[in-house]
Amino acid sequence: MELRHLRYFIAVAEERNFSRAAEKLHVSQPPLSRQIRDLEVELGVKLLDRNRQGVRLTRLGNAVLARARALIRDADSFKAEAKILDKEIHEELRIGYAPSPATVIISKVLAKYHEFAPGGRITLQDLTHTEILLGLKTKKLHAALTLRPREQEMRGLRFEMISRHRVGIVCSPESPFASTETVRPSSVTRQELIVYRAKDFPEYHKWIAGILGVSIGTLVTTQECDDVLGVIAAVESGRGVAIVGEFITAVAGNRVRFIPFSSKAHFLEVGVLYRPNGLSENTKKLIAACTACKTALPRHSETKAD
Repeated sequence: MELRHLRYFIAVAEERNFSRAAEKLHVSQPPLSRQIRDLEVELGVKLLDRNRQGVRLTRLGNAVLARARALIRDADSFKAEAKILDKEIHEELRIGYAPSPATVIISKVLAKYHEFAPGGRITLQDLTHTEILLGLKTKKLHAALTLRPREQEMRGLRFEMISRHRVGIVCSPESPFASTETVRPSSVTRQELIVYRAKDFPEYHKWIAGILGVSIGTLVTTQECDDVLGVIAAVESGRGVAIVGEFITAVAGNRVRFIPFSSKAHFLEVGVLYRPNGLSENTKKLIAACTACKTALPRHSETKAD
């Protein structure tokens, strides 16, 4: 038995006439009649009563018709699902990520995604915050693992938080700060700072000035770096301290010491950033993977970083 037999039977049952059914199916009548007889022989039952006036379903034929229609619907649905699966397997997601913030979540997200989309392919791109926003808005990226953007940067985008991290300083193990449990922002105001390069991270200097409660012009910067490894190396060498999120420790290990701010709780949110309209099935699965990886919030003040 093939699906063709069921489709032929359904057509004859609906038309109550072999000639009309053959015309509907775009086949000649003799092969159609032969296929129906073959189906009856294979099932071992009589499905149709034939006479000069046309065709009438037997009582059993009516029952078989309902089941045949259900089987054809299932087969058509299966065929459509197979096409979707084929498209998902061959779709390659382009995911941007901010190296330092994404370090603590990226492996968990990828593992969970591959549970949801076995065989799904992903290209990861190490990008700056500005490059991530541009890539999403020009549709060169499907999504990004990064820090929560400012409100004015969120037009046409949606952010879903995965984890939340304290803000503080990192210092060398020999620094006077290294023996403290917390530090006040006011204690860092006149310290020499290691910072990210303003050209690549235009909002960073404004952000740290806001935390310290000073103007950008009064910041004492001793070195600018273009990536997190440069910041860690400069701090480890004793050149100064850096104001960062606690997630940097996942990259730095014990090379530097992280000291959270105490007088005012500051946090950075890390999550998935994407365009909510026109999501592909694999992008939806990536977002679902991020949701599944969401960690519990720290039990601190809910105040976010400026």
